[in-house]
Amino acid sequence: MTNKIWYEGSADKPDYVYFQYFPDMAAAKYRFGELHIHQSVEILVVCDGCMRCMVNNQTEELSGGSVFIVNPYDTHHYEYVGNASAYIIVVSKDYLANILDDKSEFNNFLYPAGKSWEDLKALVRDAYHNYDGFNTLRKRGFIQSLFGILYPFDLLRHKEKNNNREFFIKVSEYIANNYGEELKLPGLAKKFGYSENYFSALFNRMAGMNLNEYINKVRVRKVLEMRERLESKYTLREIVLRCGFNSMETYYRVLKKYKGESGGEEKKMGNLTEEQAKATEAHGKRLWAVVVGYGNRGQVYADYSLDCPDELGIAAVVDPNKFKLQEAKKRYGLSDDRLFLSFDDFLKANVACDFVVNATMDQHHYQTAMQILGAKYDMLMEKPIVPNEKELMAIKNLAEQNGCKVFVCHVLRYTPYYRRIKRILLRGVIGDVVSMEMNEHVCIAHYLTSYVRGKWNSEENCGSGFLLAKCCHDLDLMCWLNNRSEPDLVSSFGCRSHFIKDNKPEGATEYCYQCPHERTCPYSAIKLYMEMNAMPFLTWDRLNKPLDEITPEEKEEFLKHDIYGKCAYDNLGDLVDRQNVIVSFKNGSNCTFTLVGGSVKADRYIHIVGTMGEIEGKLEEDKFILRKYADGTFSGTSEVIDVKDEVVSNAKYGGHNGGDFAIMHDLIAYLHGDKSSVSITKLDDSINGHLCVFAAEKSRKERKTIAVDDMRSNS
Repeated sequence: MTNKIWYEGSADKPDYVYFQYFPDMAAAKYRFGELHIHQSVEILVVCDGCMRCMVNNQTEELSGGSVFIVNPYDTHHYEYVGNASAYIIVVSKDYLANILDDKSEFNNFLYPAGKSWEDLKALVRDAYHNYDGFNTLRKRGFIQSLFGILYPFDLLRHKEKNNNREFFIKVSEYIANNYGEELKLPGLAKKFGYSENYFSALFNRMAGMNLNEYINKVRVRKVLEMRERLESKYTLREIVLRCGFNSMETYYRVLKKYKGESGGEEKKMGNLTEEQAKATEAHGKRLWAVVVGYGNRGQVYADYSLDCPDELGIAAVVDPNKFKLQEAKKRYGLSDDRLFLSFDDFLKANVACDFVVNATMDQHHYQTAMQILGAKYDMLMEKPIVPNEKELMAIKNLAEQNGCKVFVCHVLRYTPYYRRIKRILLRGVIGDVVSMEMNEHVCIAHYLTSYVRGKWNSEENCGSGFLLAKCCHDLDLMCWLNNRSEPDLVSSFGCRSHFIKDNKPEGATEYCYQCPHERTCPYSAIKLYMEMNAMPFLTWDRLNKPLDEITPEEKEEFLKHDIYGKCAYDNLGDLVDRQNVIVSFKNGSNCTFTLVGGSVKADRYIHIVGTMGEIEGKLEEDKFILRKYADGTFSGTSEVIDVKDEVVSNAKYGGHNGGDFAIMHDLIAYLHGDKSSVSITKLDDSINGHLCVFAAEKSRKERKTIAVDDMRSNS
C-alpha cells in the first residue's frame, strides 16, 4: 500500500502497512469522533503539540516525544488537543510474528527519551519519505528497527485478560469467516450464548458501531477485495451476493455510506453509485401496464396496482369476454375506451404504456407476442412462452431486432425460497453444483382441475404437454440455478397410465353427480368442487359471475353438463400423468426431475449437492437445510434457513409462495433502472429451460437421448 490510501478501508488485509504524516493535525481537521477497532497494530508517533488518546476506556494526553500503540482488537480513538503533528503507522499482524507471542502484547503508552527519541524520529521520517519504494523486506526491516528502538521503554507486557475483548475477537473472527452467510443479531447472540440485548450492547461498546453497520463494513471491504482478485471471473453482482448482500441496491447504499474509506475504489465506483441514486429517485414514477388476457393470471399481475398504486397503474385491459372486461373496469377504475374485446383494436389504439402483460392462453402466445413486439412494446409474458423451439427463437430475434425487453413469468424464481438458494449458490457457499434432484407432486385437485378436466388437458388444443404447461417452471429453475453452465443432453420417460378408461370402476357413469361410486371415489367432482371448493377461479370461470355470487344450485347444474363434472377416467385429455427427466450439463453436473400428477399432497422438493456442501428442502415449507462439510464430522454442519417471514402475497388463491407479488416488484424496479434482482435474467436462461422441455418431450416420444444444441440449431 502507498501512503496515499486511507487505512480504515483495508486495515485488516494481510501483508498490509499504512503510513501517513500530519504536520498539522488541526489544519487537517484530523479527528475520530467515535471508537473504532481492527485486527492490525496501530502506532501514533506524536512529534509536537498534544494528542488525547483513548484505548479500552483508558485516556491519556500525550505531548511531543510520546508513542501510542494499539494492540489488535483494542477499542481506541485519538484527537488533537493542541497544534499537534504526528506520524500514523498501521501494521498487519503478519509483520509481528517475531515480536509478539501468545503471552505478550504492547504497552499502550511509551515515552522514549534522549538519543532514542531522536533516532526514532529520524527512522520514521526517512521511512515515510522513501516508503513508496520499499519492498516487503525493507518494510519488515523498518518495522523491526522501530520496535527495536522502543524495546527498552517497556514495549511489551504480559497479555492482560480482557473478557470483552475476547468476546469481540471471537465474534469479529466469526463474521470475517462467514460474511457471506445470513448474519443477524438473534442467531449470533444464540451462537455465542448471550441474550440479544446484552450481545448488542457489548458489541456496540467494543466496535463503536452497531452489529449491522459492522457487518456491512466488512462486506463492502470484501467486495472491493474480491473485485481486484476475481473481476474477470465473476460479475459485480455475483461478487456482491457472494459477500452477503441481498441486493445491489443494498450494496450501493452501504458503499455510499462508507466510500470515504474505499480509497481509489471510490472513484472507480462513483458513477455506479450515482446511477443507482438516480434510479432510486426515478422509482417514484408510476408505471403503466396493459393486460392482454384477463384470466386468473392476468388479474394476479394487474392486482399489484391495487396493493402498490404508487408503483403501477393499469392503462387498459384486452379480453374477448365482455363480463371479464366489466369486472376489470370496476376493479381498476377504467373507462370504456380502455377496454378492448379485440386484440387488433388494442393495437390500432396505440395505447401508451410502459409494458404489456401477455396473459393469453398458451395457444395464443406466439401470435400475440409477435404482434406486441412488432408494436415495440416491452412485454411480461406468462409461461410457457411457446410450445416449440422455432417460435421461441422467432420471439427472441424479434425482441432483439426491435430493442424490446421480454420478461417471462417464471414466478418461482422470485419466491424468497428459490431466491435465497440462488444467492447461496452465487456466493459459492456449497461450491460448484455436482447434482440436482428435483420433483413436483401435483395434488389431485390441481391435476384434475387443470390437466384432466380443465383448459390444459389436451396438447393438441392448448399446444402444451403436461411438462411444458406445469413444469417449465421447474426446468427453468434447474437451468437458472445452474446457469454457470448450459444444458447438454436430455432423456425423458413418461406416460398416462392411471387416468384412463381401463381403470374406470365397473358401473361408473359419465357424470359424477349420478355415479354409484361418487361417495367413495377420491376424484369425485362433487367432493372437489362443491364440498372442497377446489380452485374456484378455474372451475366456475365459464359461469361469468363473481365467485361469491354463484349459488349452490347454479354450481350443481353446471357440473351436470360441463367437463368439470365428468368422470376423471373417461380420457378427458391426452396429457401424461407422470414423467421423469434427466439433464446433463456441459460442466459435468447432472440434474433429474420427477413429475407426478395426482398425488395426495402438493410439494416441490429440491436437493442440490455441491463440491463443498448441499441444500435440501421443500418449497411448501418455505425453508431448507444448508449443509457444509466440516473437519472431524461425518455429516458436516447443518443450518435451517426459514424464509416464511419474507413471503408477500397479494393473491386470494395461491400466490406461488410470494412469487406472483415479487415478480411485479422486481420488474418495476428493473424498468426504473435497478438491475439488482437475481431473478431477472436475459431471455437466454428462459430459453434454456424451454429447450430442455422440448428436448424431454422429443426424447419421451422418440425414446432416445436428445442434444439441446440440436434443438437450438434446428430452430
